[in-house]
Amino acid sequence: MLYVYAYLLMLGFFTRIPVPQVPYSEERYVKGMWLLPCVGGATGALLWCSSQLNRLIPMSVVAVLAFIFYLLITGGIHMDGLGDSCDALFSGRDRDKMLEIMKDSRSGSFGVLGLIAASAAYIVLLRYAPRPAFLLFPIVGKCTPAIASLCSPYIRAKGMAEVFCRNVKPSLLAASCAMALVPCVYFGLKFVAAAVCAFAACAVLTLRVKHVLGGITGDILGLACETAQLVFLLVCVFPF
Repeated sequence: MLYVYAYLLMLGFFTRIPVPQVPYSEERYVKGMWLLPCVGGATGALLWCSSQLNRLIPMSVVAVLAFIFYLLITGGIHMDGLGDSCDALFSGRDRDKMLEIMKDSRSGSFGVLGLIAASAAYIVLLRYAPRPAFLLFPIVGKCTPAIASLCSPYIRAKGMAEVFCRNVKPSLLAASCAMALVPCVYFGLKFVAAAVCAFAACAVLTLRVKHVLGGITGDILGLACETAQLVFLLVCVFPF
């Protein structure tokens, strides 16, 4: 039952899917870290269902609706990190000022531009992505926190992301990637290639941020997740 409660805890934290409320404990959270790809699977299953609307309405409209649905399911938790990270990383300030900007609840121009660019990219890519990609991209995205945490230290003093980064081990990364790659293999090698490219993009981005900031924050984990998901969708639309 511990893993059931852990899964419900992670669903409640990373999505807006109505689930029974589970009291937080670090033990449950750490157990739930192993189930993050399954949280992505729940999101992906709902998005795949939304993609079936193309039988009734044009795919361009379906893509817009699917993206809005994605935001509603996730609560925009990772998109928020993307916006805050863009504000900081493109500010041209020193390291300490960048970290301060990330903590500011207000959105700056680079954050807004980053969110607009990411939203437009999602809508265009979902318009042309094969149907399995709707299921798979959130699963792949949920592997990225483990990748980023092993590529770079966490530099905040506290926070939920600090608990995550402190408890990530290579075995967790291996299990997460395996849970993502198995369904990719089922749907075809194109999706395996897309997942590998997404994982690589996450690692490269994290190492670049480590060079700039000296480590990662919770916002950077959100940026890495959204970037990897967009790379996955981008590779999926290539005709090979």
